Amino acid sequence: MKVDGVSLAGLGSFLPPVVDIGQAVRDELIDAQAAQRYGIQSVTDAGDVPAPELALRATRTALDRAGRAGHELTLVLYVSVWHQGPHGWCPQYYVQRGIGASKATAAEVRQGCMGMFSALELGAAHLMASPAHTLALLTSGDNFNSPLLDRWRFSPHFVMGDAGSAMVLTRDEGFARLCAINAVTLPEYETMHRDSAPLFPPGSTLARPLNFSDSKQNWLDARPVGDDGPLRLVAAQDEIVSRTLEESGIELADVTRVGYVNGSRERVEGRAMIPLGLPLSRSTWEQGRTVGHIGASDQIVGLEHLLARGELTEGDHFLMLGVGPGLNIACAVFEILRTPKWTEDAA
Repeated sequence: MKVDGVSLAGLGSFLPPVVDIGQAVRDELIDAQAAQRYGIQSVTDAGDVPAPELALRATRTALDRAGRAGHELTLVLYVSVWHQGPHGWCPQYYVQRGIGASKATAAEVRQGCMGMFSALELGAAHLMASPAHTLALLTSGDNFNSPLLDRWRFSPHFVMGDAGSAMVLTRDEGFARLCAINAVTLPEYETMHRDSAPLFPPGSTLARPLNFSDSKQNWLDARPVGDDGPLRLVAAQDEIVSRTLEESGIELADVTRVGYVNGSRERVEGRAMIPLGLPLSRSTWEQGRTVGHIGASDQIVGLEHLLARGELTEGDHFLMLGVGPGLNIACAVFEILRTPKWTEDAA
């Protein structure tokens, strides 16, 4: 989707303290060989701070940096990956109440670690749909401390970290322009993260631990000989990147940096940078390896980090790329219009 007249006015995150990977090895939370293979240095751990509180803290930072207030918002989208709080409770209203956004329509977006892309597409469409829609908040928070998930071992290539992140989109002038965003789903991969588990009753109600390592391996073992699934994945990603670049009016050579999912070095290189034909140094890998896979916040926190360090400036382009359960692939491009004032304090 080519985007017209939507800018990024505010950006914020909340990152709790980190656990060093070496300490995790000594505590036997992760195998030494896996830690070395991943290349992850540390992961964030929020302890008992609730996920919606992480999102709220990031939201307040984003609104403050945008110079806007909650009552000005016309849309609040809350992106969740893991369980958020009491059964039957909606986390978006916790953030909405915390910032006084009583005039906004609020909804939760649940699409795994790709949720922020979906929220970005919905937020942009909301602002382009009507002049009365003026300001949209996209926020996410996740705390993966749970007996139902072993953050260190539940998935190949990923160690989970906790974080909150937020973006404020506006029809007015911002410091970055959203050029285009697109997503595609390959539903034939739906069983990859489901395995043979029954759909009812839901796994969370049975206290069934999540283990993507086993489910993915079982899916791979069950694939028929000659299945071209991996080739379809590569082709779909190539197509969506090409379409997003074309709608943005740029070429791959114009992309300054790439934000991808915070996985192992092997995953970031093999699934993103090598297919794009770009060196790892053009990615957010160096920052991502210090926090782990922070749910839907990876690319947003990566963008904030690059801006704060002056590694993205006026005229640069930031390409966001990700893949998540479903199987969903999404891509977006931002053009940096000016250096935001809050980066002066971060310098």
